[in-house]
Amino acid sequence: MPDELKWVRSSVRKGGSPIMELIIRGRNIEISDYLRQYVEKKIGKLDRYLPDITEARVELATQNTRSAGEVQIAQVTLRVDGTILRGEERSPDMFASIDAVLDKMYRQIARFKGKR
Repeated sequence: MPDELKWVRSSVRKGGSPIMELIIRGRNIEISDYLRQYVEKKIGKLDRYLPDITEARVELATQNTRSAGEVQIAQVTLRVDGTILRGEERSPDMFASIDAVLDKMYRQIARFKGKR
């Protein structure tokens, strides 16, 4: 399986704004169809809170550590009108890491919208 997998969302947003490009990349982990669909579903919900997202990069990685054993890392980077919002979370479970980083992104989006 290639190191970087790229999917482009196929639907156009309301009002003719640009389509969000979703890039999912795996390091030391194989991205299964189920994991890809889970990420697409979760990242797609960010559109409701911030419709100006032009690109979403999700990097999923597995890392071995001495103390905790295997750690699952999820990083999300969003491009919004020239601004970059980024979050990273680690846990023993990849799905828990994805959920935690998305919670962090929701908080960042709320803070970003308050500054505009």
